Amino acid sequence: MPAQDPRIIKTKRQIDHALIENLAEYPFQKITIDMICRSGMINRSTFYKYYVDKYDLLDKFLARQLSDFREHAVVDFVLASPQSVGDAAYMEMFRSFAQYLFTNRGTLKILWTAAIERQVYEEMILIIKERILDLLRPSGGAKDVFLDLYAYIFASNAMSLIHWWFRNEQTVTLEDVIQIMTKNMEEGLFKAFSDRLASPV
Repeated sequence: MPAQDPRIIKTKRQIDHALIENLAEYPFQKITIDMICRSGMINRSTFYKYYVDKYDLLDKFLARQLSDFREHAVVDFVLASPQSVGDAAYMEMFRSFAQYLFTNRGTLKILWTAAIERQVYEEMILIIKERILDLLRPSGGAKDVFLDLYAYIFASNAMSLIHWWFRNEQTVTLEDVIQIMTKNMEEGLFKAFSDRLASPV
């Protein structure tokens, strides 16, 4: 069967959903393949067509999730100045990223708190940090400790804002989040680091 066969896609989605459903309730060490098969309404032979064991499933699931996150983590708005950060083009970049996260918040919230050996939330912060460094570090330039710190603080700040939004989604809107991020860039992080980032260490 071709890799994109709809039946394969559907089965893999069932397995993914079963994994997340179980991670929401149990530590990964207590989850068995039988539990995943029951939740996903598949038999063991179907599971073993695609995965060696539950560790293989988790590794591949996280790889897909983080690859998708990396693809959507467009952080070009960090190139804005305090005067231009409110421009529609920059805000649309952040809006698109925030909407992607909000759409996937159910899975993300489970992965952030799941009893697994990896810290998915921290891995996402590091992905954003690396995307920022790719944008701001001069081509072939030496490591700048202030730039590294700025990228990490910005990434942590952005993810903390998203995390807070998810906990308060009944009363906090996307527009509220965008306004907070804009104000943060106008009055907070950028001003704190602008002199350091403008001149070599």
